[in-house]
Amino acid sequence: MLAWIEAHGLALLFWAIALALVYRFAHPLIHRFLIGIVRVQEVTLGNEEGQRYELEKRVKTLEDLLSKALRFGVIIAGILVLFAVFDLWPILAGLGIIAAALTLAGQSIVLDYLMGFLILVEGQYYVGDVINVGGIEGTVEEIGFRRTTIRDTSGTVHSISNGEIRISSNLTRTYASSVVEIQGIRDEDVERAIEVMHAVGTEVAADPAWSDRLLGPPNQPVLFAFTDIGATVRMSCRVVPEDRWLVAAELRKRIATALNAAGIEPNRRTGGGGGRP
Repeated sequence: MLAWIEAHGLALLFWAIALALVYRFAHPLIHRFLIGIVRVQEVTLGNEEGQRYELEKRVKTLEDLLSKALRFGVIIAGILVLFAVFDLWPILAGLGIIAAALTLAGQSIVLDYLMGFLILVEGQYYVGDVINVGGIEGTVEEIGFRRTTIRDTSGTVHSISNGEIRISSNLTRTYASSVVEIQGIRDEDVERAIEVMHAVGTEVAADPAWSDRLLGPPNQPVLFAFTDIGATVRMSCRVVPEDRWLVAAELRKRIATALNAAGIEPNRRTGGGGGRP
């Protein structure tokens, strides 16, 4: 027993401590490295709110992925140490043959990892983005080399193999647009409705509780379309991505109140599909 400890125990202890130290101190180094890259990119791209938001998401995504890669690397290194200490290389050679067979049989898995690598390199989306993939829309919670995990608005978590992703729509890249449309405006009320909506947009942009959510003043409302119940007036503005729905809801609430105060009542569709005369 003593001879075994002298021959193998000290080596195992040394490598166990070394790997534990690597795992413990590599995390802060990864974080500082990524923060350094972000600061360099901030100087290059400027300090616009949308750009800073994108860089923060990129850091979070890459830090999570590198941490997983580090953990995987430490586990593999630990296994290799065990094989070296106990001279199990013949078994490893046998496992290599099995792995090669599994690789040939699992081409879809290889595709998953390849597509995951391309998604990260191209920066199609990051953790925290709201995306639409294959008709599933939700917030990205995790990006791995093999799969992407998103949570939809109902709270359901979807795990999607990266190899299945052919088209991904990012709804929150750099900035988002909050769009408000008011339908059923009578012809004689169009000009006043545009003035009211413009005034509401200016009011929201000047409100300290909402100004930080906007990346600029709302665009001038425009006459967007004519329908069977009247004209449609649209107004949009660039906003911080995660606030797109909150800003749109606030604009609708204020516009409804302002239109009512101005005596403008849009036509509504009835159950039979018609509108008010």
